[in-house]
Amino acid sequence: MKRFILVALLLQCAFASTIYAQNEPVEQGMVQIFGNEEGAAWLNGGDSWQNITKGYYMPIDHIFSNPVKAGYVRQYYVLVRMADNMSCGNMQFRFWFPWAHRPGHQFDIGRSWGAIYEGTFYAVQIPTTIAQAVAAGTNAQGANLYWRIDGRIVGCDGVGSAVAKISGIYLRAVDVYQGSTAAVTLNTDGENGVSTKYVLGGTWGTIGIREGKVGIGTFNPTALLSVAGDIYAKKVKVTQNAADWPDYVFHPDYKLPSLDSTAAFINANRHLPGIPSAQQVAQNGQDLGEMNRLLLQKVEELTLHMIETRAENKALKARVEQLEKGQASPGKQKSKKR
Repeated sequence: MKRFILVALLLQCAFASTIYAQNEPVEQGMVQIFGNEEGAAWLNGGDSWQNITKGYYMPIDHIFSNPVKAGYVRQYYVLVRMADNMSCGNMQFRFWFPWAHRPGHQFDIGRSWGAIYEGTFYAVQIPTTIAQAVAAGTNAQGANLYWRIDGRIVGCDGVGSAVAKISGIYLRAVDVYQGSTAAVTLNTDGENGVSTKYVLGGTWGTIGIREGKVGIGTFNPTALLSVAGDIYAKKVKVTQNAADWPDYVFHPDYKLPSLDSTAAFINANRHLPGIPSAQQVAQNGQDLGEMNRLLLQKVEELTLHMIETRAENKALKARVEQLEKGQASPGKQKSKKR
């Protein structure tokens, strides 16, 4: 009898462990959709929705295409690898369907306030993109389900120092026995996102890229290349339009400013006419190509003044020599003796 009970218990434990093993979650894998070669996305407080992922992706349901076992429900998760330097607000993300110009599922992720560094992961369960598209009323059909992910910082309007660095986004699928799917929480503002800043160059990210503009040492480039620091180079070439180059100073019709007018301008303004003042340079910087052009114009004007002065000096010298010869002639000497 004892043997029978022992065998029964062993069989029961084996059966229970088999059921437990059969009901374990089944990982379907994880796919990285942003990061590495793209760099990191840089969000600033107060900015509107910005495109995070650069490309468009097929429906999540099609990315993980293995069949779901009976009794299981496939759950999908977005994993965001990020860091932040935020004393306010939160980070918000959404799916966006470009072909329909409509937003899909919106979700928030937690944050860890502090210095910018990489390494923090946040996972949020999401519905399928098919469910999102249907809920958004896009009349989704077939392949018209491609999407991107947008992001923004909310609750930090006007706080430009509140920044978030998104260095990686992943999609994860796991089959859970008798699990449940995530509810669809749609974004409602419908605002189309703009291109975001992308950051390259290590953990801190010293190179920012936004809308085709590159910033080194700054994440808000205002020109095609903005550098907040020193530049070392063996050669710098600045192109100029031929018509703007000051060869026109030597044209016969050029009106050369008089030295008297230049002196009066200097006395009144304390800088050369046509040259930016120290205050203007401090406020606006200086265009190296334009400054070289202006300086060359002043050198050419000065050269013309020197040529005129030399001509006047030669004439005066000739006049003095002529007077000196007249003073030294024999006729002049005899007239003096009388």
